[in-house]
Amino acid sequence: METAALLEQAEPLVLSDPRRARELLHGVRGAAEINGDQHSLVTATCLLAGCDFFMADYPAARSGFTEALAQARSIGAHALEARCLNGMGLAHQKTGDYGEAMEFFLESLRLAQELGDEWGRIRAVSNIAAIHAELDEPEQALTLHLDAMTSARSSGHPIYEAATMSSAVMDYFKLGRFAESFALSQEALERVRELGLRQYEGVIRTYRARNLLELGRAGEALQECQDVLPHMHDIGDRDYICQVMMVRGAARFALNDVSGATTELADALKLAQEIGTKTQAAQIHEWLSRVLEAQGDLVGALEHARAHHQLERIVHARDADHKTRALSAQVRVELLKREAEVERLRNVELAQMNLALQEAQRHLSHQAMHDPLTGLANRAYFQQELRRLLLGQNGQQAVLFVDLDRFKQINDSLGHAVGDELLQQVAMRLCASVRGADLVARMGGDEFTVLLHQVRNAENAERVARKLLTSLAAPFELQGRELHVTASVGIALAPGDGHDVETLQRHADIAMYRAKREGRGVVRRFERTMAEGELERLELERELRGALRERQLVLHYQGQFDVQSGALVGFEALVRWQHPVRGLVPPGAFIPLAEDSGLIVPIGEWVLREACLQAAAWSGCQLAPGISVNVSPLQFEQPNFVGSVRQALHLSGLAPSRLTLELTESLVMGNVERAMTQLKQLRALGVRLAMDDFGTGHSSLSLLQRLPFDDLKIDRSFVQTQLSAEGGARRSHLLIEAAVKLAQGLGLQVIAEGVETQAQWDMLQSLECNFAQGYYLMRPLPAAQAQEVLGLSGGGRAAD
Repeated sequence: METAALLEQAEPLVLSDPRRARELLHGVRGAAEINGDQHSLVTATCLLAGCDFFMADYPAARSGFTEALAQARSIGAHALEARCLNGMGLAHQKTGDYGEAMEFFLESLRLAQELGDEWGRIRAVSNIAAIHAELDEPEQALTLHLDAMTSARSSGHPIYEAATMSSAVMDYFKLGRFAESFALSQEALERVRELGLRQYEGVIRTYRARNLLELGRAGEALQECQDVLPHMHDIGDRDYICQVMMVRGAARFALNDVSGATTELADALKLAQEIGTKTQAAQIHEWLSRVLEAQGDLVGALEHARAHHQLERIVHARDADHKTRALSAQVRVELLKREAEVERLRNVELAQMNLALQEAQRHLSHQAMHDPLTGLANRAYFQQELRRLLLGQNGQQAVLFVDLDRFKQINDSLGHAVGDELLQQVAMRLCASVRGADLVARMGGDEFTVLLHQVRNAENAERVARKLLTSLAAPFELQGRELHVTASVGIALAPGDGHDVETLQRHADIAMYRAKREGRGVVRRFERTMAEGELERLELERELRGALRERQLVLHYQGQFDVQSGALVGFEALVRWQHPVRGLVPPGAFIPLAEDSGLIVPIGEWVLREACLQAAAWSGCQLAPGISVNVSPLQFEQPNFVGSVRQALHLSGLAPSRLTLELTESLVMGNVERAMTQLKQLRALGVRLAMDDFGTGHSSLSLLQRLPFDDLKIDRSFVQTQLSAEGGARRSHLLIEAAVKLAQGLGLQVIAEGVETQAQWDMLQSLECNFAQGYYLMRPLPAAQAQEVLGLSGGGRAAD
């Protein structure tokens, strides 16, 4: 058979049966060398590299395309040269070298346009679209792929039509439009089967499985993987074998087969590392992190999470993004050049285009290094600048990690428009608080970093951090609302706390989380012991999640007494953790962790239900006491909070008037209008409302008058000042007296907490305070002991 006929037979097999194609092409190369047929030799070499590519041997594919490219140029075969350039781009793209890939595709496009090769143009445009997809620009990718698909259909090239159709399936998937991706995959699958394109059939079926998984049909996704895997092994495409294994592992995880998922994903990771595809390896590390976390292996989960983020940075920031983005602008200008009658417009219009290209490159370079919402430096710019300073050894540098407290709740309750405006105002305040030589960056979400150049010492860095917090303390005016926002700041210093970018950022992050746990609105500098504490914190969080499931949480009840008569009138429910190893864990040791992790919401709901059930059970006692329950800010901001209170009352049968919900001043001040609406709904249920810790936050007389509170709880710090110096005791006495008179004037009852001495009790009686609680009156008791007190209570306070 002649070489031309063998090439014609081998070319479609590159996609459908690359192993068979290799056998034919080696025969073609031998015959072409004997006959001196250079064109056939180059074509065969190029197609052999294509076989290596579709079998996921990317180093061999690069080598083959390089050899074919040199041969094509030596004989002046420009069409083959364009094809080899395109293959080089594909091989670089698969290994995450996007800048080089874009350059090869651009050169291929230029040649195809010069030759009037419409199919070559479609091929290059489709691959440029794939780069957009890889760079998280799926909208642009989808537009280009659909355009290329239309061109391929109108020019009568079914293979390119099928190729671009399968690419559009991927674009829809990356956009999260899973139903559209799945629907198009049905049409595309029929098309590639008609053409016998087994390679594309495997790709489309892989994405069908991924779509099924995202659509919540994990069982069907697993079956699709089982069906397609032998197909991919038969083709020899190790890249998509790896993808199928990853999806199969994820599907097993969704079906609660954690052991099977771990094994499957580990095998997939090994294959991804073997073939050198960083993109796949990053995704598999992310899945393994989730699976190991579910198994309770937090150290392993953390290792895979770090590996995921490290690979993501390598893949997407290799050329600091601006190179590929500038090249994408150059592609658009290049297309305009070819379509604008170059000969007639060469002098004037091309000069204008070059100016426009330079401006576009400057604009895209700025975009690649700046956050589009705030205009601040982005992560890539921040890391580049920090790396430059570290390499230059220019004195001591400080990295400040600033994280807004409760930003998610603001975003969820007031909407993203308000959240975005808040981030913009925060950015302006941070910039106004540092020197011109310092750098403020937004890392994403509500996380900001500040790079302080040449700080003299740690105290200087802490002084700047406190200045940042002060700048954020003033109210924010957002769309007619006044919001109070706090932040937490962590500090790491170079070189003392780290010599590289990643270490410094991680240590500043750890210090920030320590600050957040210590009460928010706090500055903390990194210490070596904090890193060890992070693992302990992860372990304690895991145990706390288990405590909810395994019923290790218990309630203790502290009595509340009428100050004038001494009679027991109610209880405050206080949560405790009965740990099987640590013993009784006090709330101060786990409540901050619960708030940081979001576990405070299910814990708060459990406390509310349990307290209502217990109070209802005491209805038959001589005294049917009221019950007070603390409400966390995060719990209060849940959309269904009022519904959860209503449900707790309904399930327990407790009279609403016997339930008091205690809310802090700061909770109300966060969003006054929303709090007002929620409080009115709670009052409509018939429950009582108490302002807790009065005097420690943004106390406002106008708010007290507007908000529908029944009780005012004076913070223990005022009551216990009686034990300190005489001047402090006098001021405390005056403050408590003022609070009592204020509350009585507003028709509120006053509860003082933290009573620990006879002197404090006497003072409250003299000030005509209504109610009190504290260790002097009654320590928090388990339910059974509290019930004994109820049985004994006939009017006097309980004995210690």
